[in-house]
Amino acid sequence: MKKTLGATDTFFPVPAALVAGGTMAEHNVITVAWIGIVSSSPPTVGISLRKTRHSLGIIRQCGEFTVNIPPARLFAEVDYCGLVSGRDVDKFEAAGLTPTESSVVAAPIIDECPYNMECRVTGEHEIGEWVLLLGEIVETHADAEVVGADSRIDIAKLNPLVYCAAIREYWELGRKLGDGFNAGRSIHQ
Repeated sequence: MKKTLGATDTFFPVPAALVAGGTMAEHNVITVAWIGIVSSSPPTVGISLRKTRHSLGIIRQCGEFTVNIPPARLFAEVDYCGLVSGRDVDKFEAAGLTPTESSVVAAPIIDECPYNMECRVTGEHEIGEWVLLLGEIVETHADAEVVGADSRIDIAKLNPLVYCAAIREYWELGRKLGDGFNAGRSIHQ
């Protein structure tokens, strides 16, 4: 028997991403779990930020941001970047993160994150106390050691940090179960 839980934001896991905005001279980073790919063509990511967030103003001013996927081992640093405001502290410095120049956008990528996406804002939509920003992905970076011979990301080597909302827990991924667009072929009709 199922138990009804009511309207909830519990959806897991989701990436625990670090989103950076600004420039190399003046930047900020924020932890974002309300994030996902919303289009393949053009490649577009959606991120939701509360209207009160310092990072929202920075991103709106520049019209660009980066999405940085941290490895699971950085869970404390990622959590820290969601606990404090960039109005009060340089989160890059305090968390020991290194801003690195991007290839296309002004916002920095984070060196300690093995996967980074450079994005240009293409739209926004207000939802209650949140703003959904759409960012076209204009460049992607990956550390060489997480890229396989077939030029695909090796998820085991990346070991991305994931977040489980509502229960407020960070996790890392487990083992591979199968290949998408193939595993279901074993089911006969």
